[in-house]
Amino acid sequence: MPEGTPVSEWLDPTVATSWLEQDSLVGFLVLPRRIAATLVAGDRPRTKLVADIGSGPGDFLEVLLDLFPGAHGIWTDVSTVMEDAARARLARFSDRVSYRLTDMTDLAQLPGDLDVVMTSRASHHLDPARLARFYNEAAEHLAPGGWLLNLDHIGPAPVWDARLRAVRKQLIPPSDKAGAHKHNDALPSVADHLDGLAKAGFSDVEMPWRGLYTCLLAARRDG
Repeated sequence: MPEGTPVSEWLDPTVATSWLEQDSLVGFLVLPRRIAATLVAGDRPRTKLVADIGSGPGDFLEVLLDLFPGAHGIWTDVSTVMEDAARARLARFSDRVSYRLTDMTDLAQLPGDLDVVMTSRASHHLDPARLARFYNEAAEHLAPGGWLLNLDHIGPAPVWDARLRAVRKQLIPPSDKAGAHKHNDALPSVADHLDGLAKAGFSDVEMPWRGLYTCLLAARRDG
């Protein structure tokens, strides 16, 4: 993204390195990633091509590649620090993974017959208009019957925001390290996501998992 947009901070190696060192949700997100992959397997067992947008260290992509041993994964992110982390994590898959440094608002170079477009903890940096454009562009690159998977943070109503903050503080203590990543802008709501998916032509949509501020949205393209 251009300088000054929320994602531009990830071009700073210090920010990306700090995030990797302080990520407190690694264990918390194991289950929804497995749910997402298993959903796809039940509907599209011969999945061959998946793209992970804003992939970071590649932990979501890893789950899909493990479940589909014949699949090729396309890793994308803006951060060279994240690319280094992903290459180390995904090294065992060798040439089954290709790497592209690009941000999530530019999917033009992706192939048009993807079985899965997935993203994890990235789209909350987009405002509702950009989020809708992302969903529309992702839909254009999916094969008929392909899946869009988004595991990300969402913004609840104010009263629930206060309740969830109290719960999260007890269950997932915030990092006290300097440089911890902060969400200073309002997060897209569930309604923003559902509206964007509907505008992109997705009618088969579900939220199969939600925990506190994070949810898994799964949408299947008609066909």
